[in-house]
Amino acid sequence: MRTLVVAAAIMFLVVAPAFAQPTREHLDAMRHLRLGQDSLRLEQFDMAESEFQAAIRLEPSLEMAHYGLGQVYMATRRYPAAVHAYLACRDAFVVSNRQRALGDLEAQRALDDQIRAIEEQESALASGTGNVLTGGKFELDRRIADLRALQRNSKSTSGIPAWISFALGSAYFRSDAIVDAEREYLAALQADPKLGEAHNNLAVVYLQTGRYDKAQEEVVAAEKNGFRVNPQLKVDIKHAMGRS
Repeated sequence: MRTLVVAAAIMFLVVAPAFAQPTREHLDAMRHLRLGQDSLRLEQFDMAESEFQAAIRLEPSLEMAHYGLGQVYMATRRYPAAVHAYLACRDAFVVSNRQRALGDLEAQRALDDQIRAIEEQESALASGTGNVLTGGKFELDRRIADLRALQRNSKSTSGIPAWISFALGSAYFRSDAIVDAEREYLAALQADPKLGEAHNNLAVVYLQTGRYDKAQEEVVAAEKNGFRVNPQLKVDIKHAMGRS
């Protein structure tokens, strides 16, 4: 009996490392993700698009590849395509988050690797290399913080992070889908009530749809949470309220 136990233990020691190693597909997907992020930072949009798409083909559940593709489409004014990319990012997040909550080691590794990739972009930004198109260091910090919270609590099945809903809302807004944009901005604020940008953008939505009192409330909320509201927006809301 003891011989069988020892043999089983030896077999486990031999086999376990194989499961601990990342797959070739994952390594290649992460390489393409990093190249896409670097190209995006340098505003090489065609290259960034190709690299993010390559990462997605290899690993469709890689949230940051879909998110990066959405950033490319926003930067190049292909707003309906950005909507689809951010929807795919949200779907990938839901799937990956469920897998992580179930103890899937590959999903956890993908999360860890994506956090490192975002941190690398933050370091590149700090060194003055290229540009980050959507919020700079603050936006990167928010993504890192949200993903690290998932990293610390692998059993979490929390909702969609604010930065995904906010990005999707902005893509909808640019696509003239105002109702959808409002829904996503509200979802972002439900996830993070202190997200000043979402309050600001919601004020614009309310202004365009004739809800001037609510627009004013959102301007106040945006400024209360540290967002610098464009003075012209405040003037426009004031004039609209005066005419109504």
